[in-house]
Amino acid sequence: MRRSFLALAFALIAATVLGASEPPVVIHVDDDAAPGGNGTIMLPFNNLPDAIDAASAQTGFVTVKVAPGDYPLSETLVIDRPIDLRGATEQLFDNDSWPTGSYVPSTASRVYATNPAMARLIRVDRGDGSVTRTVSIRGFVFDGTAAGISVLINRVQGFWVAENIFRAPALFGLQTVASSGRVSANYFGGVGTGAMLAGGYEDSPSDVMFDGNRAVNNVMGGLLLNGASIGIPELGDELTANVRDNDLSNNAGNQGFGLRAFILRRDLNAPGNSQSEARLSAFVSENRIVGNRIGVVLDAGFPYRRVDSGCDNRMFSGTMNLRFTGNTLSGSSMTSSLITFTRSSTAISQAMLPQFQYLHGASFSISDRDGILSDAWIDHPGTDPWVGPCAADSIHEPLNNLLIYNGQVLPYGRNYF
Repeated sequence: MRRSFLALAFALIAATVLGASEPPVVIHVDDDAAPGGNGTIMLPFNNLPDAIDAASAQTGFVTVKVAPGDYPLSETLVIDRPIDLRGATEQLFDNDSWPTGSYVPSTASRVYATNPAMARLIRVDRGDGSVTRTVSIRGFVFDGTAAGISVLINRVQGFWVAENIFRAPALFGLQTVASSGRVSANYFGGVGTGAMLAGGYEDSPSDVMFDGNRAVNNVMGGLLLNGASIGIPELGDELTANVRDNDLSNNAGNQGFGLRAFILRRDLNAPGNSQSEARLSAFVSENRIVGNRIGVVLDAGFPYRRVDSGCDNRMFSGTMNLRFTGNTLSGSSMTSSLITFTRSSTAISQAMLPQFQYLHGASFSISDRDGILSDAWIDHPGTDPWVGPCAADSIHEPLNNLLIYNGQVLPYGRNYF
């Protein structure tokens, strides 16, 4: 099934090329080439920035073919047009057809930062709020920075990220925001969080297939689903995701989730800081979620109550509709799953209640025919347990949240600690 999709993706790119008014252009890159190349197969560029600059000067569809080698970046590589960025890395797969993080010797196209302060290795974004279409990034080894994201995709429709290896020390391997496309057959290992898919809006929705990936041995977790946009001013408030046939295992660090789904994060000092509500829908099927600290986390995200010395006056809400089928969930060191209407870490340590509130009027609806979440830790109070100095915290007000599991409305309360 995975290989059939790769053939389909090639066909879609070909259709885009054939439908363009200009003939397709192929630009070649080889780190062993002499300086001053022109991107032809005889005189390739020897670095990625020159190749992307040359692609930006074209009007037709462009394929950038990158030979095996090491490709350093001293600043973020920005892609703002349709492109097929194609590395040469030949990954090795195990008997279950998941990538192993290894590759055929001498095939790797490695991209890495020379400046440890770089926030992004690659950013796909026009920079003016408009939408980009038809971008693929495949066949690379990415070594991002400890404080950064290896590949960030903002406002892109029809993206494809496939058969890449995302390695330490990156904070995030891949982040997509207000973008629709497919993430397939990638390896995420040793980073903070393997991948985060964030919500979109009407002009640039988020509808993502995440399949055949392996996100393992990461510090925070494997895959994060965020119902809201993040890092852009547009109030993207909906994510639809199909999470199928992935290995999200052995993420045992300070958060240590295999799969985490939350409503939103919009910091007061960040773009879009008026947002307080979002929606998330996901079909989660045939995944291996084994040996994590917490296998599955379903929570509010970051519903701030206080920020620094001030109050966050927003009242947070949202909806989550999730369907689980055919997954393997086992071997979690803390609990197999956690379901809470506040931030996950606050549900575990209520000492954080002065900083984070509960959602109000939210709804989580979960279909779980195999019962893998039947023994979840649940934090679902009927009233706000905290009274504090902020105006919204003057009383233990009703929260009016709704938790539905396999068609049954669950009662208020906590079933742990």
